[in-house]
Amino acid sequence: MTAIASPVNHDIICQRYVLDDLQLSETFDLLDVDKDGRLSRNEIAALLRTINVEPTRVELDFIFGEMDTDKTGKISKEEFVNYMKSPPIHRTTLRELEVQFRKFDSDGDGAITEDEMAEILRSTADLEDRAAIGDMFKATDLNGDGKITFFEFVKMMQE
Repeated sequence: MTAIASPVNHDIICQRYVLDDLQLSETFDLLDVDKDGRLSRNEIAALLRTINVEPTRVELDFIFGEMDTDKTGKISKEEFVNYMKSPPIHRTTLRELEVQFRKFDSDGDGAITEDEMAEILRSTADLEDRAAIGDMFKATDLNGDGKITFFEFVKMMQE
């Protein structure tokens, strides 16, 4: 395992561990409990539980949406290795999306209304056009209930 340390300042050191293809392949083999050559939702959930994270269906959907590129419902070794080698700088974590969602959900009711979206767009993008905001809201509100849920928000951010 190679450690790359880059000092941010004298008090903080950011450390990133880089695994080569062989190490990633061996990691995959350890995670593949049933040895079928693919990682299932249960195997990924079991992995997360080892670090005291109880994954939700939305979180598993997000992970599989990112890693399961052939959309088979299982993650192959090749998909796992390719995903783990890609720079994490270009990925947004589910946790980061949750933080963003909470900022947009100003009243904390678990959903974003069109008025909340309009306020965010006014303050961040200087967008005042209510018709354009309405169109964006309707495109994001997949079930047409007048609210953007976290799931709908994640779908919008993926696109």
